[in-house]
Amino acid sequence: MNYLHPGFALALLLEAFLFLWLLRRWVRIESVLGHSPTIDGLRGFLAFGVFIHHASIWYFFLKTGAWVVPPSRLYTHLGQTTVVVFFMITGFLFFSKVLESKSKPIDWLRLYVSRCLRILPLYLTVMLVCVFVIALIRYSGWAQPMQSPWNEKSLMALFTAGVTWTLGYEWKFYYALPLLALTVGRVPWQWLTFSMVMLLASGASKAFDINAAAFVGGIAAALLTKVDLWMRFSRTGWGSALALAIVMFVVASFDTAYAPLPLFLLAVSFALIANGASLWGVLSADLPRAFGEMTYSIYLLHGPLLFVAFRFVLGFEWVAQLSPVQYWSVVGLLTPVLLNLSVCSYKCLEQPWMRKTAAYTARLKNLKSGKDAT
Repeated sequence: MNYLHPGFALALLLEAFLFLWLLRRWVRIESVLGHSPTIDGLRGFLAFGVFIHHASIWYFFLKTGAWVVPPSRLYTHLGQTTVVVFFMITGFLFFSKVLESKSKPIDWLRLYVSRCLRILPLYLTVMLVCVFVIALIRYSGWAQPMQSPWNEKSLMALFTAGVTWTLGYEWKFYYALPLLALTVGRVPWQWLTFSMVMLLASGASKAFDINAAAFVGGIAAALLTKVDLWMRFSRTGWGSALALAIVMFVVASFDTAYAPLPLFLLAVSFALIANGASLWGVLSADLPRAFGEMTYSIYLLHGPLLFVAFRFVLGFEWVAQLSPVQYWSVVGLLTPVLLNLSVCSYKCLEQPWMRKTAAYTARLKNLKSGKDAT
């Protein structure tokens, strides 16, 4: 059987939802209702899609030593389309805040504190573990150095599956928000200055590419929330059918999501989903939304899990000899491990830090007011 048979991806997705359903019988995983319930449900599918995408890349890498996009449109889009839609989600959620600032001014300090506490704790934890593992391989003498043909890819890229590049685009978009907010009203000059300085310092001039265009798709979806006809159509069965049909067409017809036409089509599909196309209730159901709460942990932890399992537990040589069915069976065994790790990460690391947003914002404001008083 071809190692890129669609049945493998479908089986893993079904396994993930079944395991999460069982896990929730013992562990409380709340689905927090966000700006759009359909987006909350969509995120879990996206993050798990990236896991399957990188698992398919690992199979070919272990056979040949080449880290390349899988020769399958489905498995390629499980990575590329999901990243594009993640960017659209960010554009939608945060430009919606900009639109709402006409009646409810944005607390810019709180916004940036919340972004730091949302992203940095888990990211820094993964990076510290990555440095430890790399040092273990290179200097300890306990773990053998990487052998040919697997030593052509950097250890950090292998450990993280290369997903951290997307965070750079996310931060550039956050930095640009005060400038974007000028389109609807006034913005304090301090935050405009902050925006311009950070964009220049982060090399924003190099980021105006197809990935940056994905954020525009999210902005367009936010603007369409003001169009009643679009909102009403999105919430019908026809809206769900069109959203799903567009995604299926893109996957079947394009080799990559990183091109203008598939990006435009995905933006249309996303605009339908963001504004109420729930795919007949699938995306707004409680279980997918609970899955969505673990999105960031799944996204950052699947790479380290695959690397540790294949490098230290099973061994590259052994995994490279597996047949497609055997290989995907191993990935199936790793799926509950990933979900358990993600639940622990969300409840023990992500959630506690996110709950400190108000406290840290208040501290910074008190610190600033204290300095102003002196």
